Amino acid sequence: MAPQFQGGPGGPGGPRRSGAPVPLILTLVMVLLVAAGVGGYFLFSGDSADPGAARPANALSRKWEAASPASEREGQNENGLRSMWFNNDDIIYGDGEGVRAYNRKTGKKKWTVKTPKGAGEVCAMSAEPSDDGVGAVVFDAGGDDCSYLSVVDTDTGRTLWSKNLQDGHGAEHDPRVVVNSKVVAVTIGQTYAGFSVGRGAKVWELTARGHDCTNSVGLSPQYLAVASDCSDAKPKKQLMLQDLEYDSIHSTVTGEDHAIVRTLSDWPLTLLTESGSTADPVHYIQTYTEKPKPDHTFQLSGELKDLKFEPRNTYVDKDEQILVTGYGSNNGLAAMDMKTGKLLWKKRGSAAIAGVNSQGLMMVTDSPDSGGSAVKELVVAVGLRDGKEKVKGTLYEKEHNLPAPSDMSVALDRDNMLFIQSERLTDNRPSVQAFEVPFA
Repeated sequence: MAPQFQGGPGGPGGPRRSGAPVPLILTLVMVLLVAAGVGGYFLFSGDSADPGAARPANALSRKWEAASPASEREGQNENGLRSMWFNNDDIIYGDGEGVRAYNRKTGKKKWTVKTPKGAGEVCAMSAEPSDDGVGAVVFDAGGDDCSYLSVVDTDTGRTLWSKNLQDGHGAEHDPRVVVNSKVVAVTIGQTYAGFSVGRGAKVWELTARGHDCTNSVGLSPQYLAVASDCSDAKPKKQLMLQDLEYDSIHSTVTGEDHAIVRTLSDWPLTLLTESGSTADPVHYIQTYTEKPKPDHTFQLSGELKDLKFEPRNTYVDKDEQILVTGYGSNNGLAAMDMKTGKLLWKKRGSAAIAGVNSQGLMMVTDSPDSGGSAVKELVVAVGLRDGKEKVKGTLYEKEHNLPAPSDMSVALDRDNMLFIQSERLTDNRPSVQAFEVPFA
């Protein structure tokens, strides 16, 4: 059931919301970079190999590997420490040593986000930075309370402003934060609010419509969505949609009786909602126009019930009107037509979305349609509408240390460099690795 909050005017109140090895000789150089202020370790892999070794002909070139110390905050939830941001030259990610930037081509460390005075370890990151290069980071404010917000310039790592949102009403373990060109919006503790990107001034704060309301909230970079059911307000049930950049773009839907589970996409605005009992809720996909007005509603029944909607493994294509997300008990993928509600294709085994480019949806999989070996994960381009696959290369390591794709965090940059954050199977050592994926 969607997490929800209770409360009256002036604040949302209490519990709430929508949460066999193959021989290979590689030229390896271990470089200890502590003296240069970089820290960690890097493995630079050449392409030379023993001619007799069974290295796949399409093995992707691994450019570098950097340590990524584990954190108790690690996870695949919307704002956990599996976010990977890009600026013009760097990849930026968070782990047990904070939020850091590394040059995408060389793996050289560039900067680390400064921890605010009085704050502890980093708890969360916005899933993405804004188009203007601003990202949001949440630190532990003390007592395992993830409430210390910092807003940073992703080109330099400089902190633009920080704000301790600890409110004394219990520890926040699942903060949410999004960023656009104008606003940093959060749901942290009792604070459901937006702050100006530049200086951190509060520009809006969410309050309940009545004294006896049950509310659920969807938050994304572009939209705030609030579904409310109030016994002492009219209308009793209502959905409010507000564009977070442009005040004039908003709407209300009277009589909406679905609770919001999560916002899946901004373009088009797509909500995962639910209704019915807590034990066995019925789930729906609801889409909206740019106004925003209701467009399509699809009940997730039959095969659609097996869609998973993990935040980091869900993609919506605005042009094709196709939703791709996790599917089935083995963490595969499936695509749904958002105009008809029909399932277009599904993929078996474990798969993870890396990104989308002119070649199609890029995924990492251990079970391609060709029936290839599950020992070595493959990078595959998938047609959004027809699901046809084209193998781009093999993620090859001589020790086969990569876990199942569903246990990785993956991201593809504009230069077709694939970044994988995961734990090695042999020693559980977490790291980030960079692989070059061919365009052709």
